[in-house]
Amino acid sequence: MSNNGGAASDFMDTVKAFAKSSAKATVRYFKGLPSRFVRSVRRKVNEIRNRPPRKDISKVYVLVGYTTKAQVDAKFNAERHMIILRRGLLALIFLLLLFISVNRFTEMINYGELSQMFGVDSMSDFLKNDPFSSNKPVTETEVAGQLTSPTATVSNTTL
Repeated sequence: MSNNGGAASDFMDTVKAFAKSSAKATVRYFKGLPSRFVRSVRRKVNEIRNRPPRKDISKVYVLVGYTTKAQVDAKFNAERHMIILRRGLLALIFLLLLFISVNRFTEMINYGELSQMFGVDSMSDFLKNDPFSSNKPVTETEVAGQLTSPTATVSNTTL
């Protein structure tokens, strides 16, 4: 920066230098975009091409570093056993909750009130008039008598 113009020229020199370097950086950025894009596409294509082939839905791992196939298989088997154990415990918890809830609800039912509501004292009373029972033949008149409801009769009396 020159000292012959004073503070205003120093400020202008600083602004020009900043604009010049910004312009260079911007041009360099835009010039590098196509090559950067091409490199990223090539990298992705190479990654896809170099992947081991999948024969099923399971993920395929590539051994890298200090490991062996036996260690990887052991880890896979341990994970599989944990999944099976987790599912089994979840099913067991569900069955226990179901058993507890059924047990609680059956304790709350008052069978004496139910028999009074429906007019049935025992299951044998309920099944005695079963038209679908194979114990005794049922005639058509019995079935028709059970299906029809009593109707109200209208009298011919005048008021």
